[in-house]
Amino acid sequence: MKNNQYDDEIVGNSFLSNKKIIYPIIGILIVICIVGGFFIKKKMDISSLEKKAESFIGAEEYSEAKKIYEELYTKTGSVDYKTKGKQLDILDESKKNLEQAKSYQDEGELVKALIMYKKVPMEDQKNYETASEQIDFVKKDIIKKANMMIESGNKSMASSLLSDYLSIVSDDKSALDLMKKVSGKSEQEIKQVVVTRDITVQSQPVHNPSGIVGTYQTITSGEANVRSGPSKSSPVIGSISRGSSVYIYDIYVESAYRTWCKTDAGWISYNTMNGSIR
Repeated sequence: MKNNQYDDEIVGNSFLSNKKIIYPIIGILIVICIVGGFFIKKKMDISSLEKKAESFIGAEEYSEAKKIYEELYTKTGSVDYKTKGKQLDILDESKKNLEQAKSYQDEGELVKALIMYKKVPMEDQKNYETASEQIDFVKKDIIKKANMMIESGNKSMASSLLSDYLSIVSDDKSALDLMKKVSGKSEQEIKQVVVTRDITVQSQPVHNPSGIVGTYQTITSGEANVRSGPSKSSPVIGSISRGSSVYIYDIYVESAYRTWCKTDAGWISYNTMNGSIR
C-alpha cells in the first residue's frame, strides 16, 4: 500500500515537473509565432508595395511610384527607397520634357522642340532613344523649312530660324552654308553672332485657361492653324495671322501641354495665344 502511494507521488511530481518545462516552451513558441507572423506580414506588405510601385513605373506614372517609395522609406528606413525616389524624379522630368518637345514639334516650333528633346537624359534609356531619333528628324525639318523660306523670299525669317538653330547645334554644316547664303557673312562671323542668342522655352505645362471662355484673345504666334476639331489629327481648315483677335466660345483640354479653343473659324491651340509659341 505504501509502495503504491509512493509511486503515485513520483508520478505526480514528475507531471508537475514536466508542466514547469512544457508551459515555458509553449509560451516561447507562441511568442515566436506572433513575432514571426508580424515580420512575415510586414515583409508581405513591403513586397506588395514594391510590386505596386513597379506597376506605376511600368505605366510611367512616376509621381505615384515615388509616393510609394517614400512610404517604404518611412516603414523601413532603407536608403535604397530614397535613392529610387530620386531616380524617379529624373524619369518624371524626362517624361515631361519629352511630352513638351512633342507638343512644340507638332506646333512647328522646331528649335524649341530640339531644346526640350536634348534635355532628356541618358539615364532614361527608353525616352532618350526616342528623343535621339526625333532630334534627327527635327534637324532635317529645320533645314527643309529654312530652304522653303529662302525659296519663297523670306530670307529674314530663314536667317532668324537658322540663327536659333545654330545657337544649339553650331556644327551643322548644312545650316552654316544656308546661313552664309542668306546673311553674306563668313562662318566665323556667324558663330560669333549666334552664340549670344538666348531662346526661352516654357518649362511648365499649360494650365487650364477656363477663364478665357467668353473673352477675346489675341494670336501671339506667327500664324495659328485652325482645325475642324480639338485635336492634332483634325484637318487644318485655315489659319489666322499674329495680332488677330478671336472670340473663345469653349475649350477642350487635350493634355497638360495643349488646350484647344473653339472660335468662329474653328479650333485653335491655346499655345498660339498665350505667348508660349511665337
